[in-house]
Amino acid sequence: MEELMKKEEFQIEDLINVLSECGLTEISYEENENLKIKIKKSPQPKVVMPKETPQPAKETGKKEENIKTVVSTGIGKYFYKDAVKIGDKIKVGQDLGYIYVMGLKTPLKSTVGGEVMEITVEDGGVVDYGKVLLKVKATAR
Repeated sequence: MEELMKKEEFQIEDLINVLSECGLTEISYEENENLKIKIKKSPQPKVVMPKETPQPAKETGKKEENIKTVVSTGIGKYFYKDAVKIGDKIKVGQDLGYIYVMGLKTPLKSTVGGEVMEITVEDGGVVDYGKVLLKVKATAR
């Protein structure tokens, strides 16, 4: 009996797959008088997505902020507590702490100059290569 049930379950799964793959909404299967299967798929409501229209750039009286990022140069834990904090003015090449992995401290140097707006990881947080660590409002030249 259990073997018959497994066979029937397998056939039902096959019927459901055929229903989905062929895009049908209804399928019937009869093996004998005792086994009749009818599977009906409820119609999916058609969702109409509005067409995207380009939004005109908003005109404001102030210049757009020039935000640059400083990314991780390695994998490990990033420590910056004594080197940089939000609001600090930094220069290109300035020491921004270090990335620590397996007993090695690799210094992190700034690739941009400006004011630190955000530090995206906590001190001692785990980082991967290329992860954004700091967001800096770049200074105009």
